[in-house]
Amino acid sequence: MQAKTALADKKAAAEKKALAEKKALAEKKAAAEKKALAEKKAAAEKKALAEKKAAADKKAQADKKALADKKAQADKKAQAEKKAAAEKKALADKKAQADKKAQAEKKALADKKAQADKKAQAEKKAAAEKKALADKKAQAEKKAAAEKKALADKKAQADKKAQAEKKAAAEKKALADKKAQADKKAQAEKKAAAEKKAAAEKKAQAEKKALADKKAQAEKKAQAEKKAAADKKALAEKKAQAEKKAAAEKKAAADRKSRTPTKVNSRLQIDSQQKRDSRTELLTVSVSLNTGKIVAIASIGILASAILLSAMVFIAG
Repeated sequence: MQAKTALADKKAAAEKKALAEKKALAEKKAAAEKKALAEKKAAAEKKALAEKKAAADKKAQADKKALADKKAQADKKAQAEKKAAAEKKALADKKAQADKKAQAEKKALADKKAQADKKAQAEKKAAAEKKALADKKAQAEKKAAAEKKALADKKAQADKKAQAEKKAAAEKKALADKKAQADKKAQAEKKAAAEKKAAAEKKAQAEKKALADKKAQAEKKAQAEKKAAADKKALAEKKAQAEKKAAAEKKAAADRKSRTPTKVNSRLQIDSQQKRDSRTELLTVSVSLNTGKIVAIASIGILASAILLSAMVFIAG
């Protein structure tokens, strides 16, 4: 402790001595220190300002980073929602396609079933018509056989009667034979007359049907000719309107050019109008001829079809 006090005293004396030595330079040192203090203060202020600016920049960067992180999170969330919506939409589209496919398959199956039913009905109808035709043919054959049998029975009875008459009286044999022959001839003539009558009735029916077909074709042809006449009339009315319009335009042009008329221009205008009228008339005639040709060809085709159909019906009957 004493050594420490002695050291302090020694140091105080040294400082006192140094103070005395520096007293002369105190003013110079004070000025230097004042200047240094001013510089240190300026440096401290500059440093504080720099630190403040650095802190502001750091805070701005932190805010910017926080905003960027927030934006990134928002983008990530939006992408996730967008992805979920896309997956939901894809699932809905897939389901809609599956439903559409199922409906298409169901419709195709229904169409196939309808076609099968239609085909079965057509086959059933054809079979019924074939059976009806066969029954009709069988009835006709049965009727012919019955008539043939009746004729045979009648002939057998006549022969039996002739034999009885021959047995009863040989003299009456020739008369009985003659009577039997007369009866046979009458029956043959009656059968031939019946067959001729049936053929005449069949022919009359065929002619009646052909006449009805011919009448229908004639009515169709008349309708086609009526339509062609209406088209021709409409074309003529259109041509008349065009000519009327052209005449009005020609009159208006003549009125406009009447102020400075020239003989050459009038002649050219007249020639141009005549050429236009000639072309219009030629076009009208061409359209009329083409329409007449089409109607004539259609009428010939319809008539030929009617004749062919009548011939087929007659042959089939």
